[in-house]
Amino acid sequence: MIAAMALWVGGIARVRPARLGVSAAGVAIVVTLLAVHGWTGNPAPPWVPAMALVVLLATPSERSLRSDQDLLRARGATGGQVLALASAEAAAAGLAGGVAGVLLSLAGGFLATPDLPFVWEIVLLLLAGPVVAALAFLPAVLREWYFVPADDGPPWWSPYGLDILLLALAFFWPLLGWAGGTMLLWRLVELGLRKGKRVIGGVLRPLVSGLAGVLALSISWRSAMLARSVVLVALAVAFAISTAFTGDGCDAATVDMLASLVLAAAAAGPSFGLALNERRRDLLIVSTLGGKRRQVAAFIAGDALIVGVGGLIAGHLLGVLFVLFAQVERTPSPHGYFGLLAAVVLVSCVAASARIAQLAARDEVSDLRDY
Repeated sequence: MIAAMALWVGGIARVRPARLGVSAAGVAIVVTLLAVHGWTGNPAPPWVPAMALVVLLATPSERSLRSDQDLLRARGATGGQVLALASAEAAAAGLAGGVAGVLLSLAGGFLATPDLPFVWEIVLLLLAGPVVAALAFLPAVLREWYFVPADDGPPWWSPYGLDILLLALAFFWPLLGWAGGTMLLWRLVELGLRKGKRVIGGVLRPLVSGLAGVLALSISWRSAMLARSVVLVALAVAFAISTAFTGDGCDAATVDMLASLVLAAAAAGPSFGLALNERRRDLLIVSTLGGKRRQVAAFIAGDALIVGVGGLIAGHLLGVLFVLFAQVERTPSPHGYFGLLAAVVLVSCVAASARIAQLAARDEVSDLRDY
């Protein structure tokens, strides 16, 4: 069994290196922030929203999970074996990221928590890595294996008003403001993309002229996928804004801002690129049926505009909301930081869009065989 798990993890690393690489890199960022800010004493530690963002970024896509699990079912795998394999992936990514985070912390001289012995602090940081990776891998795997995936639609919590409840409780515990604000934002973005076809068409008409209506309808159909990308970018931007306004020391503030820029680039680049890749089949069909490259590019540009600009605007609102909730001392933001943040998000979106456009321009019929 151990040998099979090792082979599985090795196969995932070879076939889908981003699946483990993104997770390990995200875990390294969270572990570093843990070392910088310590474990106690802050009512709203920055590593908590960073961990939530890393979990969302590292969660495998439904499509890749479904293809893996269909193969495992065909091989006669049981639910326990699937869970064990997912746990092996989480352990591999978590340990790699934990070791990297500890090394970064040692290099920066951040391992100095007064209440913990040095060795115990390293042990706890190394244990935190697999925990973060497990939160990214295991819930999605269990959902795909044991439950019939629902069609794309509103988030599961929207009928229960869980986001409103968490926002109300944020007055007592500021950390709940991150969860409630993000969930409320997700609800509103998904609803706006699903119901706002006329408004979206009007915004896009100056850019794509006659394709505005079709593009708005496509965005409406893909509202769940695009809403997730917008929320990921918004959460990264909000984390960056909150760290810029609530820095608790020169060295720590610098680490927070660097980490937030990396997470923003990941949310707007690789994460958005993976979401666009889920649409490659649709884009290939459009090309095969006679769609021009300009039309395919318009579809991709429309998604990039929604995710990049929408994520920046929503992220600023969410970041300001958290700053208002956080019971910490506010500091002036560094000059030019927000401009750099916007540039990172937009450039990452453009780079991901260009890559997908390049793939969509290849031999359409041969690519369709992969689907």
